[in-house]
Amino acid sequence: MALKTTSLGVSFQKASGKLFARLPLSANQITVCALLLAIVGFYFAYAQQPLLSLLFFILSGATDAIDGAVARARKEVSARGAFIDGMIDRLVEFLFVLSFIFYSLPAIIIPAALSLVLFLFFGSCMTGFATAYADHRNVADAKKLARQPGILPRAERLILLFIALALVPFAPFYSSALLLLGAGLAIITFGQRFSYYAK
Repeated sequence: MALKTTSLGVSFQKASGKLFARLPLSANQITVCALLLAIVGFYFAYAQQPLLSLLFFILSGATDAIDGAVARARKEVSARGAFIDGMIDRLVEFLFVLSFIFYSLPAIIIPAALSLVLFLFFGSCMTGFATAYADHRNVADAKKLARQPGILPRAERLILLFIALALVPFAPFYSSALLLLGAGLAIITFGQRFSYYAK
């Protein structure tokens, strides 16, 4: 979960980078740890333990937040590391969204499973693909890529999923409502990016 580049975010990244750079793990190994934690979170979802699942998905997100900071602190930033990080980010998000299929969530307007499919396709897949494909086809330079719009980028998607998962055992109706909202916002975000790069 990447922090926005505010002065507070930069300060936090530098401090966490210095702190966690002492670990006997490379930045790429820390990235892989985020995936392993997400797999454990997915297992607990399968075992119908939403709060334990939430704990491990939060730990996965926190681990993902420090790998880049560690790479910068050690001066190990590389295109390969960024690629590995991005790919594992998508795998973690896939496991997180998919974990909701193990809960009996009520339908709100559409079945909860359809909300999950829309959330996954437009949020996890198409918004990132729009950016990557715009870069691949050279329709956007680095400045345009950095300014891309999006009402529900990855960090906000994860926060919404954290809240939805926390509500599963107590208020499944609101969990379904959040997933439906997330699906709608993901579709809007894809539309924003498509129109932005198609101009």
